[in-house]
Amino acid sequence: MSFLLQHNYNITITEGLASTTELLIAEGITNLDFSPSETVTEDYYYANGGAATKDVTGTVLTYAFTGHRQSEDAAQNYIFSLLTELGPARKTNFKVVEPDGAMYEGEATIHDIKTPSGDANAKGEIAFSITFDKIPTFTPAPPPTP
Repeated sequence: MSFLLQHNYNITITEGLASTTELLIAEGITNLDFSPSETVTEDYYYANGGAATKDVTGTVLTYAFTGHRQSEDAAQNYIFSLLTELGPARKTNFKVVEPDGAMYEGEATIHDIKTPSGDANAKGEIAFSITFDKIPTFTPAPPPTP
């Protein structure tokens, strides 16, 4: 049995939608919280004898990051440069490679940027989130090599 180690995720963004340069989101990051949100409808049909039928009709896939500000890190510098930007300027290409090699990628929005804060004798604590704008492209993990 082996345990999943969170630091084995490979998460990248690009500087806007037109860029092809991938920036690794890792330096200074201490926590990743994947928090999907679903829209579920509930319908009661006569054929079900009063029992409900549920259907998932929408989803939002959000990754929330927290950690410490690293002023030399290209990914953090790009994210924090967007603090006062709105609309299309917050769009990026986002890729998440799971520890087993499975991959999700697609257009996303960077939001909820919180600049460094904390006690005088503490590292600057930061937070930001990235949400896929639609269902991302999924690539399954490659088969294990013998």
